[in-house]
Parts: sequence; C-alpha cells; structure tokens
Amino acid sequence: MHLLTSINAQNPKMQANIERILSSNELKHSNITLTVLDIDDGTLDAAINPYTMAIPASSLKVITTLVALDILGSDYTFKTTLAYKGTIEDDGTLKGDIHIIGSGDPTLGSSKFDGYPSYEGVLDKISDEIIAAGITCIDGDIIADESIYNSFPIAPTWQWNDLGNYYASGAWGININENVYTIYFANRGAIGRRPRIKSHYPSVPGIVFSNEVAVDSSHTGDQAYIFGGPYNYSKRIVGTIPAGEGTFSIKGSIPEPPMFLASQIHKKLVLKGVQCEDYDVVFTPNKGILDKTLIFTMNSPPLIDIVKRANLESNNLYCESLLKSVGIKIRKSGSGQLGISGIKRYLKKLKVGHSCLIMQDGSGLSARNNVCSYMMSDFLRKYTIKNGFDETAKLLPTGGVSGTVRGLFKQSAAAGSIWLKSGSMTSVQSYTGLVKTKSGKRKSFCIIVNGYSVKGSTVRSKLEKVMKEIYLNG
Repeated sequence: MHLLTSINAQNPKMQANIERILSSNELKHSNITLTVLDIDDGTLDAAINPYTMAIPASSLKVITTLVALDILGSDYTFKTTLAYKGTIEDDGTLKGDIHIIGSGDPTLGSSKFDGYPSYEGVLDKISDEIIAAGITCIDGDIIADESIYNSFPIAPTWQWNDLGNYYASGAWGININENVYTIYFANRGAIGRRPRIKSHYPSVPGIVFSNEVAVDSSHTGDQAYIFGGPYNYSKRIVGTIPAGEGTFSIKGSIPEPPMFLASQIHKKLVLKGVQCEDYDVVFTPNKGILDKTLIFTMNSPPLIDIVKRANLESNNLYCESLLKSVGIKIRKSGSGQLGISGIKRYLKKLKVGHSCLIMQDGSGLSARNNVCSYMMSDFLRKYTIKNGFDETAKLLPTGGVSGTVRGLFKQSAAAGSIWLKSGSMTSVQSYTGLVKTKSGKRKSFCIIVNGYSVKGSTVRSKLEKVMKEIYLNG
C-alpha cells in the first residue's frame, strides 16, 4: 500500500492499526483513500491517500441528500397538481383536457410512507377527484405534464447493463410507484429450464419481454438482469433465478412513467364510468396551472423523511429527483447538471474543497463519479458543525441497527455509535459517516477501496475492522 507520507496523522495508534488492517495481500494492488477527522477541532486522526480520487458508489448520496435538505428545507414537499383546461358543461362533459402536472415527486404512489396513498391509492384519488369536480365525460385527453424537469431522466454515464433494472429508473417530471414493476416467474422445475413468466405488476401497456432466463440451483439467488432503458418497451431478460417451489420475482424500471400514469388514470376513469378520449404526455415548458382550473394538489412527505428513506434504502430515484430539484431552486431549471452546479456552489460556501469532486449524478450509480476521502469527511464535519451532530446522524442509517449497514458491528460495542452510508459496485466498496467514539469524541470519516478481485465480503470485513478501530481508539 502506498501511503501519503506528507500527511501527519495525530493519532499514531489509530493510524498504525488501520495500516495493519489494510496492509494485506488481498488489497495489495487496490486504490485506497481514507480520512478520519475530529469534528470539534478538525484534527486529522488518520489518513491513507486522503486526496486520492476514487469511485464512491452510493456513499455519494451523503452529499446529495444532505445538501438538498439544507438548500430546499426540511419541510419542503413535492406537489403533484390535478387541473383541467376547458369548460365543464351542464351535463358534466369537460370540453378540454385533464392535466396531471408533475413536480418530480419520487414518492408518488410509494407504499413506504405511512399516511400517503400507495400506487392504487393514487389512481383512486386522482380519478375520484375528477369525478368530484362534476366531470362525467372528458371530450379530450388525460395529459401528464412532466416539463418540471428539462433533462433526460437518466444520467448519461450510467452503464447499459443497469438500465432496465429497478434501481436505474432515472428521475422523471412525473414518477409513480417508484417507477418499478415486478415480474413473477414460475421457478419450479429442473436446473437449466427456462421459467415461465406468470405475470407482471403493475401491468405496463405495450411492454414486451424476451425471456432468456434459466433456472439455477436453489442457493444462487437473483442473477437475472433486464436490458432496455427509458422509452424502450422491448425488454430482454437474461441470467438465472434460483429453483424453488412456487414464484420468484425480479423488478424492472417502467419505460416511461408519465405516460404510464396517464394510461392508468384513463383506464381507472373508464372503469368508474367516465368516458374519455385518449392520454398523452407533454414535455415543453408551459404555464403550469396559470391557464387551467385547479382540481386538487397532492403533497409528498416532507423532505426530511424522504432524505432519511433515501439513505436508509440507498434509493437512487429519490437522490436523482433531489439533485434536479436543487437545480430548480438554484438555477430555475430541473436538470442534473445544474443540480451538480448548485451542490458545488454550496460546498464552496461551506469551505469544502470541491475540486476533489467529480460528480456525474446524484445517486452514485455512475462509475465516473470520483471523490477523495478528505473532501467527504471534511464535508460531513462542517455540515455537522452547521446543523448539529445528533440532527445529522439521524439522517444516516445506524451501523448494526438499520438500512444497508444493519449487518455491521454485530456483538460489538460500536453498534449504535456509528452512523454511515455504504456504497458498493463491482470492485468498489465505501463507507462514509459519523462516529461517537468509546471515549465520547465525535469523528467524521470516509474510506473507499477501488480495484480488488477478492470477494466483496472480504473487503467489507476489513473495512468493518477499520471502523471499529475508529470507535475504539478515536
């Protein structure tokens, strides 16, 4: 391992122990960057290549979510507006169109927030509000207005093999059901057999599946991938699913969520006896509600709850929507690149060296994101000083307790005292977070490892030991 000798770590015991943990044959050729900072006085406790750039994967979400929360405000809500353009005649006929005006709400129709309607609930709410407005027939279209965001829904640097899968749906001006559908396979039968697709839900009009999946041994898990990105209704499914005695499911991304929602509202209205012509999507800046009559507005959960959920589940959609919403707030335009510009401007005001940040998306899914551990740790330190340690810790999963890091620190006193975001992709593992050490001190840290050929579990085990060391000797 190549250490940056110009850095004088102020905690020699911690530095030596971390070097010992990471100086192994498994990581001999890996790119490692690590920084541990004392939050109260800024002391550099330990460092390994702190200014070396590396791919952070989902650790990048720490920056996107926390900055968005500060810029937009904890009480910020996304608002989906239902309106009509035209006139309602005495017999209940709308001479005009119904407009669903999106705000980029990533939670619309999600089942993860108590007190907010799930997918079917959103369909019923919208259709019932149209009927309650006295409309019995629509001599026009159901129009989904997604013009709040002006950029392509996915980041241009996302990999082809991710597109089509649920975690790479991108952020649209209108999102619904977290832009996810589920495919159900019948997985009974011999190994090597092609399993039958039983159904998919919600049913996406026009979607066609090319099923090239095979059944594998029962212990192999989900190894199936869906190919076909946004606007592509022809999906190719390859890989394997485990043998079983019933049904196995995988999740894909809805090809065009605004069009899908419009089609489902159209279908729901017809079922409820409301005649309507057709449905469509608009994606051009327009007058929003100004030239229309409001029917009702549907609010999202407050942003602080969305941020917590985004980090807890490592939800890419939520982060991409937050990034574009920052673009709207800072630059009056809902694009990812303007959101990135807004985040860098925030970091500059916070006096965090953003020259150590190459940001291509808001979620960390792009393999072209690059950060250094010092910048990430310094950001968390200064953000915590600005907003409070306990308040910031609540925004992150708790190690050994919740989210994607609940499996860490078992039978360890460190469990419950480290709040962190994990990140992983092929040959990438990272952790970024806060520690309240055994002695009661408060630390921020980031560790990223790129380029290894051993099992991910081997790397995670070593990094877990590093984080325990920070807790014990910080």
